[in-house]
Amino acid sequence: MRNDLHGILYTLGSEPALGELVANRNSASIPYGARYRLIDFALSAMVNAGVRDVGVIMERDYQSLLDHLSSGKDWDLSRRRGGLRLLPPFGLPESHSGHFGGCMEALRSVSSYIRDIQQEDIVMAAGDWIANVDLAAALEVHAAAGAGITAVCTRENPPFTHHRLVPGEDGFAKTLLFSHGGAGEGLASTEIYILKKELLLELMDFCSDGRRTHFHRDALAHFLSEGGKMAVYVHEGYFSRITCVGDYYRASMDLLRSEVYADLFPWGTRPIRTKERAESSTYYGDNARVKSSLVADGCYVEGEIQNCILFRGVRVAAGAKLENCVIMQDTVVQENAHLKSVIADKDCTVTEGCFLAGSDRLPSVIPKGHTV
Repeated sequence: MRNDLHGILYTLGSEPALGELVANRNSASIPYGARYRLIDFALSAMVNAGVRDVGVIMERDYQSLLDHLSSGKDWDLSRRRGGLRLLPPFGLPESHSGHFGGCMEALRSVSSYIRDIQQEDIVMAAGDWIANVDLAAALEVHAAAGAGITAVCTRENPPFTHHRLVPGEDGFAKTLLFSHGGAGEGLASTEIYILKKELLLELMDFCSDGRRTHFHRDALAHFLSEGGKMAVYVHEGYFSRITCVGDYYRASMDLLRSEVYADLFPWGTRPIRTKERAESSTYYGDNARVKSSLVADGCYVEGEIQNCILFRGVRVAAGAKLENCVIMQDTVVQENAHLKSVIADKDCTVTEGCFLAGSDRLPSVIPKGHTV
């Protein structure tokens, strides 16, 4: 157990391209993988590495996140002192619009919390990515390198806009490249960083004039320009960040590949924790047909499903056919309905005989609680 580390997760504004998936929630609380939320991956990485104090910075649309995280008990973070702390934007002036201009502004909104942190080092991460990061190994690299900051990077080339770090021969980052899409020089940042608390406070003070609001463009660029040393740890496994509906759909379908599932949920090591919900076993009717699908507990399947992900409590009636679909919690698909390449949010109803189809590149989305 590491008692000298503190975790900070930021769950800020969601990308507009996520559309209906973030109509009633922020991106960190989007359901994934039949029973999880996106934030479970970042939070579990911290807990698995021995981090026992975590602050979650929130901005807006965070009711779903509050319901999911609750006291932090399911992550062993429910404690009399420390543990999980949920941080709404309480440090903003009355004239503020309520929308953070960037990560540094979000950190400044909880500056009193950060100044009271007792640990020497801080692990910072966004809450909207999917990976099983060995954060303990990253911490070892950070300690051995003696760097002010250690960045966790991936060799994968995300299709979405991201920042890239170019390591020098000594292993330290020499260049920071902003807003790249796809392949490029260096390594893609996962936006997971380990740094000294005092250094973070210095960077916050540097960005305190109100014009410098971004962690990468303002704080990290300043740190490197002043000769600061930033070590690089490479995460070799699967990594995806959810910035649009297409990202979410692809990451969900990736989970049906055995090698991806094994990488995200390795047997016996680094478990991904989530909020528990006791359910009975899934029922399969006599005429049910299930192929290459991930089905959670508590489902009732009488129809046909292929290459689908079904969350808890989903009901698929007789004669219904589902192909390449993501069906979230407690959704009902009635008799003889036919869905292909569809994402159905929670508590939806697909009526009898309905036909709805999207494509792999542009899946159809049924908003939460809707009937079609």
